[in-house]
Order: sequence, then C-alpha cells, then structure tokens
Amino acid sequence: MSSSNNLLMKTQSIDPFSESFSSLLVVVFSRSSSKNFPLALNIAQGAEKFAEITVDGKVTYCVCFGGNQVDAARALAFLDYAASWKGVQIFSRGKLVPSSYHIVEVLNCYLKSQSCRDSKAHCHTVIDDPFNPEIEKIRGLSLSIRITDEPTITQEVEIDRYVFPCKHLYHRFRFQQDHPASTENLIQAKAVDLGCDWCPNFDADNWKKVGTKTVLKEFFE
Repeated sequence: MSSSNNLLMKTQSIDPFSESFSSLLVVVFSRSSSKNFPLALNIAQGAEKFAEITVDGKVTYCVCFGGNQVDAARALAFLDYAASWKGVQIFSRGKLVPSSYHIVEVLNCYLKSQSCRDSKAHCHTVIDDPFNPEIEKIRGLSLSIRITDEPTITQEVEIDRYVFPCKHLYHRFRFQQDHPASTENLIQAKAVDLGCDWCPNFDADNWKKVGTKTVLKEFFE
C-alpha cells in the first residue's frame, strides 16, 4: 500500500473485530520504547490496511494483514518484533487471540506452502480410510512372526484413500466414526479449536475420497 493511502487511513477508524473476518490477521498496538519500533511500524504501514488513531492524546495503530503471501510475510516479520510488546492485541475471525505462538506457527506453515509450486503438495496428506476395520488387522498381522512351514493364504483387500486437508492439523485430529457431525465439520471445528482455521489454504471440504489401493491380507491355518 502506498504512503498516500496510509495517510488517508489515518482519518478512518478500523473495527478490529469486524475487519478480522475479512483479513488474515488484525493487530492493534501502541508506541513502544523498543529500538525496533520504527522497523515494525514501517512493516505495518505496508500492509493491506493501516490506521493511526489518536484517543485522549495517545496514538494507537491498527494494521490489517491481507490473506496473501506478501502480507503473511509482513505479519510474521511484524510479530517477530512486536509480539512481546505490552498492549499488543491480535484478532482473528472475530476473536482476540491470547498468544502469538500458534499464530506464528500457522504463518510459517502457510508461507512454506506458498514456496511450493503446488500448495497442495505441502498442505494435503493422502491417508487410508480411517474407518475401515481391516486397516488395523492388516497392520497388526504385518508385525506378527510365524514359526511354521504351512503356506500363507492371502486375500486382496481394497482400501479407500482420502485427502486430509491440513498438514498442520493432521496429527492433532482424532477421527470419530459415531459422531453426529460430518468428518468435514469435525475437521473444521478442530481447526477453530487449534486456531488455524484462518489460514488462506484451509478448507475442510477438501476432505474427500481420491482413490483406492489394494493390499494383501494374510490368513493363517
């Protein structure tokens, strides 16, 4: 954003709660005694939206980072300087975020995906059908030790394969076959719980069947 546009924003107020629904992140901060304050302020002024508001003689700044690679990089650089400053408030999806730790985690994950030729190569994981009862049986049999000369009887078993839509979320998510909500909605709810639902790449509806694979199941006489 140009400096002239930023000057115009000084005369406007930004509601951080409402803006956080359309922005990647919204951060409200005031002047700091840190030697890095001028650098952080300069980074904030380059974001999608920036406002300087004076209340009772005290200047407060509000910055809205857009949902794109450049502003995500700006947000990460800004938080690297400012996250520990007193009075810094971070808003995401209408909520005040209590800690910047998970925000930084998600920003780093998103920026890695944007460095890939195809972000799906970073974000998506192809997994076996988590509800297929044969999976654990096959895995368990693969670890068994047989002391017999009898031939092994095998049978081909077809396993469905699914795309899990979020690398950051995958190892933190537990499938629940008997839950009344759909798997997509459970994934979305967990993303909200872990604070990564604001990632521009996140879409719970990307959970879907993508194919099948055939494995050999062993039987013992």
